Amino acid sequence: MPGGRAFPKVYLIDDDPVANFLLVDLLESVNLPYVVFDSAVKFLQQDLEGLEGCIVSDLRMPGMSGLELQDELHRRGVNLPMIFISAYAEVQSVVRAMRGGALDFFQKPFSSQDLIERVQDGLRIDRERAELMARNRLVGERIALLTPREKEVLQGIFEGKLTKVIADELGIGVRTAETYRQLIMQKLQAGSIAELVRIVVEAMPGHRSTLQ
Repeated sequence: MPGGRAFPKVYLIDDDPVANFLLVDLLESVNLPYVVFDSAVKFLQQDLEGLEGCIVSDLRMPGMSGLELQDELHRRGVNLPMIFISAYAEVQSVVRAMRGGALDFFQKPFSSQDLIERVQDGLRIDRERAELMARNRLVGERIALLTPREKEVLQGIFEGKLTKVIADELGIGVRTAETYRQLIMQKLQAGSIAELVRIVVEAMPGHRSTLQ
């Protein structure tokens, strides 16, 4: 079975071969790449790291349900957009799926056009997420390459301190602190202090209190 790293795909997960056939025919009609799995368990057996695309999963399947798959993917940190389809769209299941972050929930029979549009939404959302992650990794690498003094100045900026206060705390001149600030903005490609702080927040969401 093809891996998921080469390019984004639609991952079809359904134990019903007829449903899979219809979904495959639908995706091929709009030239979307796909991989078919007849169970959630088999989907989880592949290497999940680096997967890109969108999941279309049945709700009720033997071994592991679609909702259980959603929970397991959350546990493993896999954030692919997920669309549920089911002939049994009980309110409780729909609410649980949507509260769990599902992109949509379709009850069979459903509109082929509506499903395709949501799949394309899912692929777009995941592409934007992947691009943001790539940008954040690049910024994180640039932050790591800052000198210790530049990191100290950046920390002061991040805490909202005036340049004079940063200079006094670090025992350097105000002009020197301003020079460091300009160097930092150039290295992180920020056009303003607001953009600089936003870049750092997006790149290091788990380290908002310190950059060290």
